[in-house]
Amino acid sequence: MIALVLALLVATQAPHDGAPYESRVMAAVRAALTPALPYPDSDEAGELPKDGKPTAAWMVRPLVAGDRSIEVIANPLNVSNQQRATRAMALIQASLESAQRRSEAQYERAIAEAKRTGRSQDVDGVTLSDEGLAGARIDAEDHVTIDVQFNQPIYSFAVTSSIAPAPAPTLSVPGAVAVITVPSNVYRQKSASSTDDRFCPAEMMLFFGAVHAPNVDDQSTNDYTVTTNAVAGDNAASVRSILIRLRGNETLLAQIARGSDWSRLLELLK
Repeated sequence: MIALVLALLVATQAPHDGAPYESRVMAAVRAALTPALPYPDSDEAGELPKDGKPTAAWMVRPLVAGDRSIEVIANPLNVSNQQRATRAMALIQASLESAQRRSEAQYERAIAEAKRTGRSQDVDGVTLSDEGLAGARIDAEDHVTIDVQFNQPIYSFAVTSSIAPAPAPTLSVPGAVAVITVPSNVYRQKSASSTDDRFCPAEMMLFFGAVHAPNVDDQSTNDYTVTTNAVAGDNAASVRSILIRLRGNETLLAQIARGSDWSRLLELLK
């Protein structure tokens, strides 16, 4: 049910989103990440490490020409990954059994009410959301998503969290204009019928190049928007600004931020 997948999704968008810019930025991002992700290649399907060994925790799916994504997938042969998945599945199973009991009790009440009043009632079934915080946490911690944008006039992202996005107090990324982080946390989400706990994965935003310092706006309870404008310039034929947004495994986020060779990106911004 829970796949040990760590995905680095790199989506490049830009007003001048032609092939030369896309290929240059993708190549620079991949080169920058290489020191921080010293893992073997996977097979073409992304299911097993190409070398067949369980040693490495992760494996990197080979790039496909024209693809805007880089995937680093948890090695299913790795013993630590298997043990972590087993522990998570036990917690998820407990959550599902609890949801099943609630659904059965609701069904019994609905039957009794229908007999009494003649009116039927909807009954909630068991869904993937009933995996609870354990399922959401393992899903979030078993992957990282990296979104890359460049040359945007405005960079804006919505974040739902019980902790506001803020500048990283102890993390320094060479060449970055700003580093905004959100630690993993649990927040409460209200609906018409219930209030549920939700898991917010760790997040990091790295701003490079000609951009102003980002602003964090409090939209409502648990809802924030991180926004910045690019610095105006007349050189439309260059890569002037890059934003990298990382979400997922908190330890791996720090590993990528500290271990990547960001000078590869700074070369594009000269």
